[in-house]
Amino acid sequence: MPLRTRRARRDGSLGAAILVIGLVLLGLLLLPYAPPSLSHGFTGSLVVVAIVLAAVWVALHLLGPVFERVTAARMGSHADARSIWRVVSYATLGVVLVGLAFAYLGDVTSTGLSVGLLGAALAFVLQKPLLNLVGWLITNYRGVYRIGDRIEIGGVTGYVTDINLMYTELQEFGAWMHGDTFTGRLVTVPNSLVVEGAVKNYTRDFPLVWDEVEVLVTYESDVDVAKRHLVDAAMEVVGGVMFENYERYREHLVLRDLQQNLITTPQVRMDFADSGVKVYVLYFCPPEIRRRMKAQIVEKIWRRFSEDPRVEMAYPHLAVVPGGRKALAEAAGEVEPPTETRFEIAAPPKRKRKPTRGSRSRS
Repeated sequence: MPLRTRRARRDGSLGAAILVIGLVLLGLLLLPYAPPSLSHGFTGSLVVVAIVLAAVWVALHLLGPVFERVTAARMGSHADARSIWRVVSYATLGVVLVGLAFAYLGDVTSTGLSVGLLGAALAFVLQKPLLNLVGWLITNYRGVYRIGDRIEIGGVTGYVTDINLMYTELQEFGAWMHGDTFTGRLVTVPNSLVVEGAVKNYTRDFPLVWDEVEVLVTYESDVDVAKRHLVDAAMEVVGGVMFENYERYREHLVLRDLQQNLITTPQVRMDFADSGVKVYVLYFCPPEIRRRMKAQIVEKIWRRFSEDPRVEMAYPHLAVVPGGRKALAEAAGEVEPPTETRFEIAAPPKRKRKPTRGSRSRS
């Protein structure tokens, strides 16, 4: 959409919002001069309340883009501007509802009792929506996440694009895509998951995440050379980012005791494996470019290992040898083949059969 068209629509929205608000105020000012059936009757009161709420909702809907544009230009963040507007709009609706309730209440005591009983019944029937509302309150009061944060909630990972009273919208990444590639789906999750499950926020403390690259080298390789290759490759890609953000990262830690675990440059860790030695290089970088940084580090490590004969990457393989270890030993001359030995056993003598009693009597 052309820029002029967008600006024209936003300016038109501002004008429409001002017009709606002016008409509502004019109607409220003229309300005392209206017929009694309209200003004091139940049906008339209900109509007035509906008109006021609809007008306020339309005005807020039209003022939203204008507020976000002006605030984002001053704050430098569209996500922060949208978060502020959500709070302002919901607070405005709450004030209007309270004002209308007190304006049309007759007996405050009896009406309050009726409202209390009705609220208890609704709380029993609408448990899930109320739990979503509680999750929204916790999210905003505790700052669990805000618009623009990178979170994982309810098994969905993505960037928060909107937070309303009932649901949170996420621009999903991951899922069937490898790494942090966007899937193109906009996922809506209920706010009740904030109360019922765990929420993982990757950017609340500071917009940097830790990552590592693992390489398996053979036992015959020069491990010191392999470690140097990993550190040099990581330094070329993320060394500057780590050095520039170290102090900022340290200041934004939730617990100061964790600052001893921070590193200013990529570091190496090692571990044993069945077919070689695992070498890891640790670093931190912005979450939105984590996969790209890792791909660049892997490519540089691969090229360095390919050009250096002192380092060889290990990989699982299977060797099939006919005859097993015995055949290998015979081929190497370590085991003499067995000699054939024959033994001659004489045939056992035949036993004579003893005559029976019946045969003797007949003779």
